Amino acid sequence: MLVTERTEQLGHSDSDTRLTTVDHLVLLLATGLGTGRSPWAPGTAGSVLGLGWAWTVAMISPPFLSGPGMGLPGLRLLITLVAAAIAVPICTRACRLLGNKDPGQVVLDEIVAVPLVFGCGLLPTDLPSLISGFVIFRVFDILKPPPIRRFERLPEGVGVVADDMIAGLYAGLALWAGLEAYQQLVVAGDLLPPTSFG
Repeated sequence: MLVTERTEQLGHSDSDTRLTTVDHLVLLLATGLGTGRSPWAPGTAGSVLGLGWAWTVAMISPPFLSGPGMGLPGLRLLITLVAAAIAVPICTRACRLLGNKDPGQVVLDEIVAVPLVFGCGLLPTDLPSLISGFVIFRVFDILKPPPIRRFERLPEGVGVVADDMIAGLYAGLALWAGLEAYQQLVVAGDLLPPTSFG
Protein backbone atom coordinates (compact mmCIF):
# COMPACT_ATOMS: atom_id res chain seq x y z
CA MET A 1 0.00 0.00 0.00
CA LEU A 2 0.97 3.67 -0.28
CA VAL A 3 1.77 3.94 3.44
CA THR A 4 4.22 1.03 3.29
CA GLU A 5 5.80 2.32 0.08
CA ARG A 6 6.26 5.78 1.55
CA THR A 7 7.74 4.34 4.76
CA GLU A 8 10.28 2.31 2.83
CA GLN A 9 11.25 5.33 0.72
CA LEU A 10 11.91 7.58 3.70
CA GLY A 11 13.02 5.03 6.25
CA HIS A 12 10.43 6.24 8.74
CA SER A 13 8.39 4.19 11.17
CA ASP A 14 4.72 3.43 10.58
CA SER A 15 3.76 5.97 13.24
CA ASP A 16 5.55 8.73 11.32
CA THR A 17 3.69 8.01 8.09
CA ARG A 18 0.24 6.99 9.31
CA LEU A 19 -2.40 8.45 7.03
CA THR A 20 -5.63 10.00 8.20
CA THR A 21 -9.02 9.24 6.68
CA VAL A 22 -8.81 12.54 4.82
CA ASP A 23 -5.38 11.57 3.45
CA HIS A 24 -6.77 8.29 2.14
CA LEU A 25 -9.64 10.18 0.48
CA VAL A 26 -7.18 12.66 -1.03
CA LEU A 27 -5.09 9.84 -2.48
CA LEU A 28 -8.17 8.07 -3.81
CA LEU A 29 -9.29 11.22 -5.64
CA ALA A 30 -5.80 12.22 -6.76
CA THR A 31 -5.15 8.79 -8.26
CA GLY A 32 -8.43 8.88 -10.17
CA LEU A 33 -10.14 6.21 -8.05
CA GLY A 34 -7.01 4.10 -8.41
CA THR A 35 -6.50 4.44 -12.17
CA GLY A 36 -3.29 6.34 -11.51
CA ARG A 37 -1.84 3.25 -9.85
CA SER A 38 -1.93 1.39 -13.15
CA PRO A 39 1.49 -0.22 -13.79
CA TRP A 40 1.28 0.89 -17.42
CA ALA A 41 0.81 4.52 -18.52
CA PRO A 42 -1.08 5.83 -15.47
CA GLY A 43 -1.60 9.21 -17.13
CA THR A 44 -3.31 7.53 -20.05
CA ALA A 45 -5.46 5.44 -17.71
CA GLY A 46 -6.49 8.56 -15.83
CA SER A 47 -7.29 10.35 -19.07
CA VAL A 48 -9.69 7.55 -20.00
CA LEU A 49 -11.59 8.34 -16.81
CA GLY A 50 -11.39 11.98 -17.87
CA LEU A 51 -13.38 11.12 -21.00
CA GLY A 52 -16.27 10.14 -18.76
CA TRP A 53 -15.98 13.45 -16.92
CA ALA A 54 -15.86 15.36 -20.22
CA TRP A 55 -18.97 13.55 -21.47
CA THR A 56 -20.76 14.33 -18.20
CA VAL A 57 -19.90 18.03 -18.48
CA ALA A 58 -21.08 18.06 -22.11
CA MET A 59 -24.42 16.53 -21.07
CA ILE A 60 -25.17 19.23 -18.47
CA SER A 61 -28.16 21.09 -19.88
CA PRO A 62 -30.48 22.73 -17.33
CA PRO A 63 -33.74 23.95 -18.93
CA PHE A 64 -33.26 27.54 -17.78
CA LEU A 65 -30.09 27.80 -19.92
CA SER A 66 -31.42 26.09 -23.04
CA GLY A 67 -31.96 29.30 -25.02
CA PRO A 68 -29.51 31.08 -27.34
CA GLY A 69 -26.39 32.73 -26.00
CA MET A 70 -23.37 31.60 -24.00
CA GLY A 71 -25.25 30.65 -20.83
CA LEU A 72 -24.94 26.88 -21.22
CA PRO A 73 -21.32 26.77 -22.49
CA GLY A 74 -20.45 29.30 -19.79
CA LEU A 75 -21.93 27.05 -17.09
CA ARG A 76 -20.00 24.05 -18.40
CA LEU A 77 -16.78 26.06 -18.47
CA LEU A 78 -17.44 27.28 -14.93
CA ILE A 79 -17.94 23.70 -13.72
CA THR A 80 -14.69 22.67 -15.41
CA LEU A 81 -12.76 25.54 -13.81
CA VAL A 82 -14.27 24.87 -10.38
CA ALA A 83 -13.27 21.21 -10.67
CA ALA A 84 -9.74 22.28 -11.59
CA ALA A 85 -9.61 24.67 -8.62
CA ILE A 86 -10.72 21.89 -6.28
CA ALA A 87 -8.09 19.60 -7.79
CA VAL A 88 -5.25 22.00 -6.89
CA PRO A 89 -5.23 21.45 -3.09
CA ILE A 90 -5.98 17.75 -3.57
CA CYS A 91 -2.97 17.35 -5.86
CA THR A 92 -0.83 19.46 -3.53
CA ARG A 93 -1.60 17.22 -0.57
CA ALA A 94 -1.20 14.03 -2.60
CA CYS A 95 2.21 15.12 -3.90
CA ARG A 96 3.35 15.84 -0.35
CA LEU A 97 2.12 12.46 0.87
CA LEU A 98 3.87 10.69 -2.00
CA GLY A 99 7.04 12.75 -1.61
CA ASN A 100 7.21 13.80 -5.24
CA LYS A 101 6.62 17.13 -7.00
CA ASP A 102 4.47 15.51 -9.71
CA PRO A 103 4.14 11.75 -9.13
CA GLY A 104 2.83 9.59 -11.93
CA GLN A 105 0.12 8.18 -9.68
CA VAL A 106 -1.56 11.59 -9.47
CA VAL A 107 -3.90 11.77 -12.47
CA LEU A 108 -6.65 14.04 -11.20
CA ASP A 109 -4.99 16.84 -13.17
CA GLU A 110 -5.50 14.93 -16.43
CA ILE A 111 -9.10 14.10 -15.51
CA VAL A 112 -10.23 17.66 -14.80
CA ALA A 113 -8.54 18.98 -17.97
CA VAL A 114 -10.19 16.65 -20.49
CA PRO A 115 -13.47 18.66 -20.82
CA LEU A 116 -11.40 21.51 -22.30
CA VAL A 117 -10.43 19.20 -25.16
CA PHE A 118 -14.07 19.14 -26.24
CA GLY A 119 -14.73 22.82 -25.63
CA CYS A 120 -16.77 21.99 -22.52
CA GLY A 121 -19.49 20.61 -24.78
CA LEU A 122 -19.08 22.91 -27.79
CA LEU A 123 -17.36 20.16 -29.80
CA PRO A 124 -18.98 16.78 -30.49
CA THR A 125 -18.55 13.90 -28.05
CA ASP A 126 -19.40 11.04 -30.39
CA LEU A 127 -17.04 8.05 -30.33
CA PRO A 128 -14.71 9.15 -33.19
CA SER A 129 -14.37 12.62 -31.65
CA LEU A 130 -13.74 11.19 -28.17
CA ILE A 131 -11.00 8.93 -29.49
CA SER A 132 -9.43 11.72 -31.57
CA GLY A 133 -9.56 14.19 -28.70
CA PHE A 134 -8.12 11.64 -26.29
CA VAL A 135 -5.14 10.90 -28.54
CA ILE A 136 -4.47 14.58 -29.25
CA PHE A 137 -4.63 15.44 -25.55
CA ARG A 138 -2.16 12.70 -24.62
CA VAL A 139 0.25 13.91 -27.31
CA PHE A 140 0.19 17.48 -25.98
CA ASP A 141 0.35 16.32 -22.36
CA ILE A 142 3.38 14.13 -23.04
CA LEU A 143 5.31 16.43 -25.40
CA LYS A 144 4.41 19.61 -23.46
CA PRO A 145 5.10 22.23 -26.16
CA PRO A 146 5.69 25.82 -24.95
CA PRO A 147 4.46 27.30 -22.72
CA ILE A 148 3.15 24.15 -21.02
CA ARG A 149 6.43 23.38 -19.25
CA ARG A 150 6.51 26.90 -17.86
CA PHE A 151 3.13 26.32 -16.22
CA GLU A 152 4.37 22.97 -14.93
CA ARG A 153 7.01 24.84 -12.89
CA LEU A 154 4.38 26.68 -10.84
CA PRO A 155 4.26 25.71 -7.14
CA GLU A 156 2.86 22.36 -6.07
CA GLY A 157 -0.71 21.55 -7.11
CA VAL A 158 -1.02 24.72 -9.18
CA GLY A 159 1.71 23.53 -11.52
CA VAL A 160 0.43 19.95 -11.52
CA VAL A 161 -3.02 21.07 -12.69
CA ALA A 162 -2.12 24.12 -14.81
CA ASP A 163 0.06 22.33 -17.36
CA ASP A 164 -2.70 19.82 -18.08
CA MET A 165 -5.29 22.58 -18.44
CA ILE A 166 -3.09 24.28 -21.05
CA ALA A 167 -2.55 20.93 -22.78
CA GLY A 168 -6.34 20.53 -22.81
CA LEU A 169 -6.75 23.93 -24.45
CA TYR A 170 -4.12 23.09 -27.08
CA ALA A 171 -5.80 19.76 -27.77
CA GLY A 172 -9.20 21.44 -28.01
CA LEU A 173 -7.92 23.89 -30.61
CA ALA A 174 -6.29 21.06 -32.56
CA LEU A 175 -9.47 18.97 -32.43
CA TRP A 176 -11.56 21.94 -33.54
CA ALA A 177 -9.19 22.58 -36.46
CA GLY A 178 -9.31 18.91 -37.42
CA LEU A 179 -13.11 18.82 -37.34
CA GLU A 180 -13.28 22.00 -39.42
CA ALA A 181 -10.90 20.49 -41.97
CA TYR A 182 -12.98 17.31 -42.01
CA GLN A 183 -16.14 19.29 -42.68
CA GLN A 184 -14.61 21.42 -45.41
CA LEU A 185 -12.50 18.84 -47.23
CA VAL A 186 -14.37 15.60 -46.73
CA VAL A 187 -18.02 16.31 -45.98
CA ALA A 188 -18.22 19.22 -48.43
CA GLY A 189 -16.97 16.86 -51.11
CA ASP A 190 -19.68 14.33 -50.22
CA LEU A 191 -17.01 11.73 -49.50
CA LEU A 192 -18.28 10.85 -46.03
CA PRO A 193 -21.35 11.61 -43.91
CA PRO A 194 -21.15 14.71 -41.69
CA THR A 195 -20.43 14.58 -37.97
CA SER A 196 -22.57 16.37 -35.39
CA PHE A 197 -20.10 19.27 -35.48
CA GLY A 198 -21.22 22.54 -36.97
